[in-house]
Amino acid sequence: MRKLVFLSPMPTLLGATILLATGALADGWRSYHNDRFGTTADIPAAWKMQPPPENDDGRIFVSPDGRAEIVVNGSYAGVVEPDELGYRLEPSEGETIAYKQRKGDWAVVSGTKGDRIFCRKTRLSCRGTIANSLSIEYPASEKSRYDSIVTHVEASLKPGDGWGVDKQCR
Repeated sequence: MRKLVFLSPMPTLLGATILLATGALADGWRSYHNDRFGTTADIPAAWKMQPPPENDDGRIFVSPDGRAEIVVNGSYAGVVEPDELGYRLEPSEGETIAYKQRKGDWAVVSGTKGDRIFCRKTRLSCRGTIANSLSIEYPASEKSRYDSIVTHVEASLKPGDGWGVDKQCR
């Protein structure tokens, strides 16, 4: 499973986008929950879930046309203080950052790499020991098509119970 860091281009009309993504398309979503780390996020219903990795830390979902993917996973973060989330906002090789934000226990970053847009988000849970993450990647030429999907999926990322989560955090 790839390491995830998220960034989301934030639409100007965020409220309207969320209404469209959650209202009109509500029947077109399904919830994915990772049993190991408790990470949960909404995924477009038509996207195909790929087989689990050996360590069962999450899943990759591929769009029906195969041009976009969403990765939802959890991982042990050691003990990461919210102020240390800044490292998740740094670009990887070949990436250009367009947006990044860090608040409390979460960080989000988005931008481009070549002709693709990426969005990565991480939410810490269990006193900073679990990183709940998602990543979305799609063709930059289809940005308007994916804006509402990115907004919905990013807003739906939640930590939760899993067998790999310390019992004291439940």
